[in-house]
This record gives sequence, structure tokens and C-alpha cells, in this order.
Amino acid sequence: MRNILLIILSLTLTNCNSKEYKETTSESSSTNKETLKDTLITYNIEGVSSEGTEAKITYKSKKNYADKINIYGETGQAELIYKFFPTNIEVTEKRYEYKKDLKSVNEKEDLILANTVTYKVDYEGNILSNKPKEYIDIFKELKESVPFELK
Repeated sequence: MRNILLIILSLTLTNCNSKEYKETTSESSSTNKETLKDTLITYNIEGVSSEGTEAKITYKSKKNYADKINIYGETGQAELIYKFFPTNIEVTEKRYEYKKDLKSVNEKEDLILANTVTYKVDYEGNILSNKPKEYIDIFKELKESVPFELK
């Protein structure tokens, strides 16, 4: 089943355009004399999956801090978490299968965790450690669609 999801996700990768939509929040907190701003922006990343791909990007001090990306497929979905560090990015992938089908998913209990992998990449998307046998490589599309730094 995981291979089918991987094949479906691979086949649906196409030219990727992003659209920023609805949710943009900003929170400020004071630490000593420095003011840090956290901003959450949600993007739709088109062309990754025919069922949809949503990226929630958290910026701290205008730099990409953490991303949560949900890729929805016909037989399951994947959640990718990117945590940004100065020299690398930690990626955690969770793949879920639907108990029945996409239309019957109403809550988290309708999903079955099929696989979890964690690895590190550089800022070009090259895997640095723990290269998994199967992983979802959308880093190029993410980098083209989502600004890593706000201006």
C-alpha cells in the first residue's frame, strides 16, 4: 500500500505553483531588549498531488523556522515536518493510510500510521544522514514555492 501511495505521489509531481491564502497570523513576544515576531502563513502548493498539498510555514524573525506540509492522496496522506537549523534541515515524514477511502476521513482516527522516517538535508535538498529507502522528495517544489525568508 505504501508503494502505491509513493507511486501516486511521484506521478502527480508536476510544475509547482504556490498560492498564499487566508491564514496569516503574527505574534510578538519580548525577550530582553529584542522583539521577536512569529508569523504563520499557509500556502497551497499546486502540482504535488491531485488531492491537494497544504504547507503551514512558521517564520521567526522573518526566517523560515518550521514547516508542516500535508500531502493528500487517494489512498492515504503524508505529513512532512521541516525544522530549520543554521546548517541543515531535519525532516520527519509520517505516512498514513485511510481505513476506508478519502471521502470517509472525518477525524484522525480514520487514519492508520503506515511509516515514519527522519533524516537531515542541506539547504539544496541533498540528504545528509539516515537516507531512508523510501521518502517523499518535494524539497525542490517547496523551495520554489515558499520563501525561506520574509522581506
